[in-house]
Amino acid sequence: MKITRDEMFFSKDLIHTLAYVGILAWIVAGVIIGLATISDYKKAELLKNGTRITGKVTATKRVHIKFHLSTYHLADEDVIYPYVVHYQYKVKGETYNGKSQWFWFNPYIPKGTLIKILVDPKNPTRSTVLNPENQGCEKASKGKNYE
Repeated sequence: MKITRDEMFFSKDLIHTLAYVGILAWIVAGVIIGLATISDYKKAELLKNGTRITGKVTATKRVHIKFHLSTYHLADEDVIYPYVVHYQYKVKGETYNGKSQWFWFNPYIPKGTLIKILVDPKNPTRSTVLNPENQGCEKASKGKNYE
């Protein structure tokens, strides 16, 4: 017995469309994972080879980040408010600005506080703040000082 197109529960066009959407979703997921891996690699390189210097906190701010996880968007359901530490540092007489990663709890670092940061010796615009909880930790004191 042969099933005709009219008797099929799903049409072949729908099945093909769903297959294409699935393939596209895997490609997008691969790109996102690839970019995240590259970002992690760059940060790991900076942590391994960076030069430790002292910077000065210019502000600690909460940032407003909105994202959509569902089809229902109720008030602040899809909003997060992490903290970001803004800082300034000098390398060979030139002043640069940087921002920390997100902190889920207020790191309580007032403006003007000196903090330890790592700077890429080849590209001083790239920097990362050492974890505020470890500011006194000597484990993270690899590298030379510019200052």
